[in-house]
Amino acid sequence: MGALKIDCYCNENQMEKIVRMLSAHLRDADRRDVADFDDVMEDVRVCVEFDTYMDVVTLRSAEVLDSDWDLLSEDSAVLASRLRSLLEEYNRNHKESIYQAHHVLNF
Repeated sequence: MGALKIDCYCNENQMEKIVRMLSAHLRDADRRDVADFDDVMEDVRVCVEFDTYMDVVTLRSAEVLDSDWDLLSEDSAVLASRLRSLLEEYNRNHKESIYQAHHVLNF
């Protein structure tokens, strides 16, 4: 089966830039309380809300809005999908670093 073609407002380069900006936002954040993200990038507004519970960061919502602040559903769905993958890796890396720290301390 081939991949499903989704007609987005943002092109691939714009979406990659948005995901990189959100990745940097997560890297710079205090993981106990990740601040929500709301910024205009590449002529779209990106609004992302995070939840943190017991050292796990999850995605509450991800929205991409056009210049009239109308929701771009397809772009929002693509962004949410990419952010879920990003957060899975982010949480896995944190869990592994905690495990390694305990392992080092026990030696």
